[in-house]
Amino acid sequence: MRVSDQGDSGFHWQDGWFFRRLPDGSVRVRKFQAPPTPDAELEMEAVIVPAEWASIVCSVSAGGETGERWDAAQDFHGRRTS
Repeated sequence: MRVSDQGDSGFHWQDGWFFRRLPDGSVRVRKFQAPPTPDAELEMEAVIVPAEWASIVCSVSAGGETGERWDAAQDFHGRRTS
């Protein structure tokens, strides 16, 4: 799999790392060979489920993770109730 095969690979952070929110609220993380030229090959891919992504966001925030912040992060990122 190459960058050029992916269309919109998501937000390119740096050095071939891409992040993309998926329709269900999960986040796909991909690492392509750096620099991410159209022919760069995929090195790693992971999908982080919505509740775990909210936990990551809270954990790296200045206030840290608490139950209240985790709930707020889930709501902010589009928590689904069904």
